[in-house]
Amino acid sequence: MPYKHGAYGEIVKSKAIAAAQADTVLLYVGVAPINLIAGYKDSGLVNKPIRLRNFNEVQKIVGYSDHWDKFSLCEAFVEHFNNTVQNAGPIYIVNVLDPDVHRGTQVSLSNQDFSSGYVYIDTDEAILDTVRVAGKVLDSDYSVSYDMSAGQVVIKDLNGTLGTTETVTYYPVDPSQITDATIIGSANADGTVTGIQCIKMMYSDFNAVTNLLAAPGYSEHPAVYQAMVAAVQKINGHWDGYVVADIPIEDVKSKEATVTSYVASVTDSDLILDSVEVYSADGSKKGVKTTDYTLDFTAGVLTVTLVSGGALYSEAKVIVNYKAKVDTKAKAIAWKAANGYTSERSDVCWPHVIDGNGKTYHLSTVFAAMMLATDLSHESIPMESPSNKIIMATGQFFGSASKNPGYDQVESNDLNEKGICTACFWDGSWRTWGPHTSAYQYGITMDPRGIFDVNMRMLMFVTNGFQRRHGIEIDTPMTIALKDSIINKEQEELDRLAGLGAIIGTPSVKFLESANSVNDMMQGDFVFDIDFTNTPPFKSGTARVCYTDDGFKAYFG
Repeated sequence: MPYKHGAYGEIVKSKAIAAAQADTVLLYVGVAPINLIAGYKDSGLVNKPIRLRNFNEVQKIVGYSDHWDKFSLCEAFVEHFNNTVQNAGPIYIVNVLDPDVHRGTQVSLSNQDFSSGYVYIDTDEAILDTVRVAGKVLDSDYSVSYDMSAGQVVIKDLNGTLGTTETVTYYPVDPSQITDATIIGSANADGTVTGIQCIKMMYSDFNAVTNLLAAPGYSEHPAVYQAMVAAVQKINGHWDGYVVADIPIEDVKSKEATVTSYVASVTDSDLILDSVEVYSADGSKKGVKTTDYTLDFTAGVLTVTLVSGGALYSEAKVIVNYKAKVDTKAKAIAWKAANGYTSERSDVCWPHVIDGNGKTYHLSTVFAAMMLATDLSHESIPMESPSNKIIMATGQFFGSASKNPGYDQVESNDLNEKGICTACFWDGSWRTWGPHTSAYQYGITMDPRGIFDVNMRMLMFVTNGFQRRHGIEIDTPMTIALKDSIINKEQEELDRLAGLGAIIGTPSVKFLESANSVNDMMQGDFVFDIDFTNTPPFKSGTARVCYTDDGFKAYFG
């Protein structure tokens, strides 16, 4: 047995045919428009957990933009705090955008007219702290603010000294500089922590045990998904968490192509032509369409023709970067298997959904929000699946390049049986659809704990709860009375869960001689075996209806 010091919990193999979580703690990792917040540098908004409780706090603390492609966390802000069906919070975020690092070259706008007393600049990329009027003094001659609703930088003439030809400058953020490595982050020798690794700060900063982790827009990247699954296992050496991730609707690909007679080709029938970028073989030169190359996409073959005199004309090989459609059930199922999205500690979702305003949402965001809302309806106990819950959606979305009209419940079940959560229309509403972990595949033999997401999350609920209840007793004398107290307290908790319908049968807590050797006890290591069966979801119900001829007897009295 390895050295231990503290209260621990383990999820062991299932036995089937062994203080309660104060809250459901959902952490999102991604990009927030903190560049729109004055004084962001002194407010601890980069690579640090932040708690948000409503949309007003979002706008005040981390900013908001409708451009979710650049600022990925804004999607979650709307899903949780501006939802026409149900809001659910609080949520926690880690923003990885650092305006000091992820920025572009300075923008200069001449001939700005202050005759009305104001100048408005339509941008959400300006770093508010860098906005300047040339030759004037900030907060003396002018003020700078940001209107979140209008999406405008507002510069106000404070004393009527600004003219009609002023020059305004600012530095913009460049979210395109955010990479998978930025999201994954690191825990460094100097103590600094970034990206997903900031999950370890949640307990010390908020006394919160993170049990849900999401990164919409990035969890569809295999390296990020694997890092997320690793990060939720034994957080701070103790806590267990669960991941909600996506399968992409457009997969990013890169292929090297040999140039022959100034022509190269790539074969991929799912290629999205508008996404193509061509680079030199070493990646040092990015071509410009028409100037350096032309494209033709016919019968699933992309032909790249280098233009005479262009920057790539002398290349023997080129790199073609592009996006490919993942817009059918078969493609999604194949992608999941090929990229190893099969952890029992995760829900994997596909495709996206769209709302009445034309905004598209990653399903991981929707499922995470439903998990939070559903848990809160059960005293923060994860006893009910987030599946079959009404959501803010008007349809499925497979990408602007796709012609897929969508799937009904029967076809959605084809995804569910492969461990993919989706959305479908039922009883007048769009709903989440899929109760399984991503490890599930219908018809295979597996540890039954991984069949349903509620199975895994209830196991985590119990291990986390045991540690929180008994961690303060560590290093006190392990008397017989303390042993019995732990058994009794845990049995009371199991009985409470049974009373609420979260578990069924006869749950038990045992202190077994076979699990507690004299040598282990001499070292101060003690093991308690907790066995329970969580209540399974009502995944299907079948009414067996039979025709009989008994009714004809009524004719005869």
